[in-house]
Amino acid sequence: MLRISQFDLNEIIRKIKDKSPFDLKDSERSRLRSLRVIVSKLYYSLDYEKEPQATREKVTQLLLYHGQFSRDEIDKTFQSAAKELTEYSIEFLKQHPEIAQAEALKSKEFPDEIEGKEEERIKEIKYRFPHYT
Repeated sequence: MLRISQFDLNEIIRKIKDKSPFDLKDSERSRLRSLRVIVSKLYYSLDYEKEPQATREKVTQLLLYHGQFSRDEIDKTFQSAAKELTEYSIEFLKQHPEIAQAEALKSKEFPDEIEGKEEERIKEIKYRFPHYT
């Protein structure tokens, strides 16, 4: 049996396409840890910096297509890696043009005018998984 840490991205993708099961130990803890590695590798292989929510949805759809993990398990894996940040993605700025405009003003001509409002800034949810080799 291969340990999940030995799976490379190509092996994960092949198993998803073929709908062949990942070899997992029987314990729930091992199952969730393996899912975290799989999600991390898939997530970082896609355009996660520009589109974190769309990437989450792509990874979720791939794993639901595969069928070995439930939506609840996948959602919990993403929730455990969720961080609220003010470093905005392109996806977020497209959805919130008022923030894009404020960021443009802050970064260009008027950096002092927005200073001191850090606690008022809207935060974007991004996902920070460990990187597995």
